[in-house]
Amino acid sequence: MNARQLALAGLGGLPLAMVALPLYVHTPALYAREFGVALGSLGVVLFACRLLDTLLDPLLGRWQDRLAPARQHAANLLAAIVGLGGYGWLLYPQAGMPLLAQLALALLLVYLAHGWLNIALLRYGAALWPTPAGRMRVAAWREGWGVLGVLLAAALPAWWAASSGELAAMRQFLWWLLPCSVLALLAAALAPAAAATLAAGRQGGDWWRSRRLQLAGAVLLLNALAMALPATLFQFYVADVLQLGHAAGPLLLLYFLAAMLAMPLWVRLADRVGKVRAWRGGMLLALLGFVPVLWLAAGALAGFALVCVLTGMALGADLAFGSALVADELGDNVASHGGAAFGVVSMLGKLALALAAGIALPLAQWSGYQPGEAAGGLLYLYAGLPAICKLSAWWLLRRLPQTGESPCGNSHALRWR
Repeated sequence: MNARQLALAGLGGLPLAMVALPLYVHTPALYAREFGVALGSLGVVLFACRLLDTLLDPLLGRWQDRLAPARQHAANLLAAIVGLGGYGWLLYPQAGMPLLAQLALALLLVYLAHGWLNIALLRYGAALWPTPAGRMRVAAWREGWGVLGVLLAAALPAWWAASSGELAAMRQFLWWLLPCSVLALLAAALAPAAAATLAAGRQGGDWWRSRRLQLAGAVLLLNALAMALPATLFQFYVADVLQLGHAAGPLLLLYFLAAMLAMPLWVRLADRVGKVRAWRGGMLLALLGFVPVLWLAAGALAGFALVCVLTGMALGADLAFGSALVADELGDNVASHGGAAFGVVSMLGKLALALAAGIALPLAQWSGYQPGEAAGGLLYLYAGLPAICKLSAWWLLRRLPQTGESPCGNSHALRWR
């Protein structure tokens, strides 16, 4: 399989990532500042919609396992249309209807469409190239497109908002999202067929009883929590500990750019030492790269930029190996249980985001931290909690042996092209 085929197969990750960042980061502030929604009411609606979104992912995955291939293609197209419509509705609420009701309905449309398409893309990628090294490359290309989508979603609205305001910038961003989505749909039509036929599969209740799949799920949850905790506290740490609030955007861009550039290097390393060992190396790099945070003083821009580069490189390993590890454990069962499995994977990622907010923010307040004031115990929460989760994921991953991949034998048969 050449680079063009891999690029086409993973291009769907671009618009999905472009939607996700504004949805989670910009929507709350947008509705509070531009539309005057009270924070308490806004919080209730967002929490309810996100909780429902998290719980529905496994059900969406099981539904996909039951659909015939022809209906899957039609359902994916419908989901893309519904998601874009819901996203447009978020930015253009209509007069004459309660604003909170419109927000809730629009969010649910976008969440459902995004969840469906994300699971479909993971399921397709797992079946496209049914070898451990092949799945790793498919995942790396998909996540690479996703990181590019995050970079666009972080940079473009911030750039436009400086001159036209936040709402106008987000509406302008919608017109970039539309052609990217059309491009992804065209790429899906031209992409290679999956090696394993994704036909409607036989349902069974024992697919998740596999000890290895349970272990892989625990690793994914702990690792996602290790990423979600600092993400939740990032803005507070940069603004009130480093006192570099103006640099938060460029630092995030540096972090994701490092992740995108590092992914091919992680794939090459995995060809030599195996996927599990390479990912454990990435987790160690994340831990070591995060250590300097404890000693950075206010104004230490260069020092924290180095932290962003090192931890961003480590993120490249997380993106390249996470979903591919579950695909390896599923093996030939991807046709019958891939949707259900990746529905759980998607749910775990969203659960980590919810847990991070529910754990980190109350603990920060309990430690004496107030936004805009003295940092209190924020530094130790920002550096300590993620390290505990990452170490736990690293230890559990050690118990998951290599799955059918030769540590050194795949490099000439399956090259990074």
